[in-house]
Amino acid sequence: MDSINNIIKKAQNDIFPELEAKIRLELEKKDKDWLIDQIIFLTCERHSLHEQKSNFENIKKRLTRIKNISYNSKTLSDFIGKYQKINRSNLEESGLLLNPPKMGLNSIAVQQRSIKGETLLKKVEDMLYVSLYGDITINVDLKRNQKEILTIMLPKSKSDSLSFLKAVTEMNVTGTWNDPDGVSNDDHTNNVELQIEFNNDEEGTIGLAIFTALNLINLLHVNEQILYTRMEKIERSSLY
Repeated sequence: MDSINNIIKKAQNDIFPELEAKIRLELEKKDKDWLIDQIIFLTCERHSLHEQKSNFENIKKRLTRIKNISYNSKTLSDFIGKYQKINRSNLEESGLLLNPPKMGLNSIAVQQRSIKGETLLKKVEDMLYVSLYGDITINVDLKRNQKEILTIMLPKSKSDSLSFLKAVTEMNVTGTWNDPDGVSNDDHTNNVELQIEFNNDEEGTIGLAIFTALNLINLLHVNEQILYTRMEKIERSSLY
């Protein structure tokens, strides 16, 4: 007895010669330059080269913005003072978020942020990048003397929100979250654990800037009820 898959496969085999002939006939009408452009596009798309190019261009823009601002410990302190206590209500009332989903559900899409909200998100991502990786080569003046590791836990489906970070160790883990309000219960959810080694300062300003930035990124993009993060001191590491 035929299964539905066998029936579909047989139908595909029956129509393929006719389909191939029609495609060939249409392609023969196109000029050589158009065909070359299409082959290049399809090849790049298959190997995700368009995405890689876009990521590279975004990194270049980020580094340019950082160099133009010139970050230091005061810049980080000012950022902490301004944004440390911000919450979801503040962002909605000020028009930075536009009808976003409830916290714990889908990520906040670009159309659910106003222009000011999108601008703030880029600024916060820059601050996180500076706090983790900034040095004199990109015009960042921070005194770093404490080796630490940052751990971030988030659903795998939302991990792209932190794809701009570099030198990240990524591990797949399973988590369970019981939401007291019943909005976002997760049973054996596919989570990602991200670990990043960085140098903090003795005062902990860099670490606090990281926590503040991650909280804002969660409020503006990730949209978890609790974005779990922690920092731990490192006694020894082969990376140093």
